[in-house]
Amino acid sequence: MKYLIVNADDFGYSPGINKGIIEAHTKGIVTSTSVMVNEAASTEASGLASISNLSVGLHFVLSKNDIQDELDRQVSKFVSLVGRKPDHIDTHKLEPSSKESVKNILLKYSRENHIPIRSLAFAKLIKSFFGLNIDGTGSLDVTRVSNTSLKRAIDEATDDYNEIMCHPGYSDDYLREKSSYNDVRQKELETLISPEIKRYLAVQEDLSLCSWNELKV
Repeated sequence: MKYLIVNADDFGYSPGINKGIIEAHTKGIVTSTSVMVNEAASTEASGLASISNLSVGLHFVLSKNDIQDELDRQVSKFVSLVGRKPDHIDTHKLEPSSKESVKNILLKYSRENHIPIRSLAFAKLIKSFFGLNIDGTGSLDVTRVSNTSLKRAIDEATDDYNEIMCHPGYSDDYLREKSSYNDVRQKELETLISPEIKRYLAVQEDLSLCSWNELKV
């Protein structure tokens, strides 16, 4: 049996994103989310621990501060918001393997706290269900967040553990001002809650949805 995590990034960025992520979990296939603790709507993360079967992690955003100090600060803030340590960590607009100093610090945290880190061999990262490049660059391509593209992403789940990253949400003026990845989040949400996608997953005899907190590290 192979396992698939569907992680919604960017919880806390805006109330509309938060609402969309929760809906993508309760009505769709999202099994996990990661919180941006420094953003405007991060206080809403205080309610995540009460949502059944939702894994909650830290969406680590690098700053100009010392990497270790910044990680410690964001983890501490996460604990104050959610009430527990993160189930996993992923990094904002960066694959940690591309920056050795970040990779080493995150691997050390993983070993000491027994939690997985995205892109560091805990699960195959599937990046194709995203309208931009993983670092947020490139031209927007909404065809990459269709039902067809999500089915193709599901078909990429060929390892024992796999992760599809996604970015659902409801757009508003605040989000359009702050991020170029705005209205397309609603298209992602529609796809993630689509009955067609649920049916497609249901017939995958050797693939089962899971969340980050089910991995043993």
